[in-house]
Amino acid sequence: MDFTLIAHRGYSFSAPENSFEAFDMALERGFNNFELDAQITKDGRLVVFHDQTVDRVTDGSGQVSDHTLEELRALKLIGGYEFERDFPDAYIMSLDEFLGRYVGRVHPHLELKSREAALPAMVAESLKRHGWLNVADTGTFDAPGITISSFWADQLYRSKLRLPNVRHGWLINELTEDTVDACVKLGFDSVYPRAGTATEESVGHAYDRGLTVRGWGIDNDDDMARIYRSGAGGTTVNWPDEAEAFLQTLDE
Repeated sequence: MDFTLIAHRGYSFSAPENSFEAFDMALERGFNNFELDAQITKDGRLVVFHDQTVDRVTDGSGQVSDHTLEELRALKLIGGYEFERDFPDAYIMSLDEFLGRYVGRVHPHLELKSREAALPAMVAESLKRHGWLNVADTGTFDAPGITISSFWADQLYRSKLRLPNVRHGWLINELTEDTVDACVKLGFDSVYPRAGTATEESVGHAYDRGLTVRGWGIDNDDDMARIYRSGAGGTTVNWPDEAEAFLQTLDE
C-alpha cells in the first residue's frame, strides 16, 4: 500500500493529543509519520499545542499565548477523546523536547499554527539546533524527514524562504486550479486538501504541476476512501491502525 498514514497529533484517538504518550504509541504501532502543531507561549517559547485556548484538552482555561511554558506544563493534559485508561503523566511539551526526542527516527509534519510573524524563524532555529535539517527532504514521506505545513500562506512562505530545502505544504479546504497556481507561484512543494473534497482529477492536476498531495480532516470511512482513491500520497488520521485495516479492505 503506497499511501502514508500520518498519526494526527500522534495516536490521538487513544492517548492525549500532541503528547509523548500519543507519539510513542504511534511509533510503537509502526507509524513513523507524525503531525504536530507549534505556537508561541507568553514567555517566547515554542510549544506543541493545537488550539488557541487550553480549554478543550486540559483542565485549565485561557489563551495559550497568555501562559508561560511553565504554566502550560502544570496543566493536566486530558486529550480530546474518552480514553480507555488514564495518562497521569501526559503534559504539554516544548518543541525542543519533541525534536530532541525523535531526531533521526520519524518524519514530523510540523504545522505552523499561530499567526505571529516570528514563528517560522523560531521553528527554523529549533530545527537547526536539533539537527533536523540534516534529514530534510522535499520529495518523500520517508523517515527520518521533516515537512512544514500551515493554513496560513504567509507563514508558510516565510518558512520556505528560511528553509528552502525542506518540503512545505499548504493546508487548504479544496484543491482548485487557483490554489495549485498559488502553491507553484509561492514555491511550495505540496498542497494538502481536506480529504472529503479531493478528486482524482484535482490531485492529478496538482501532480502534473510538480506538487505532492496528502489529505487532512478524516471524519469517517468515506473520507478515507475518497482521499485514498484520489491518488494522494497519504493523509493525517487520528486512528491509523483502524485506517490501515480499512484501506486493506479497499484493495481486496
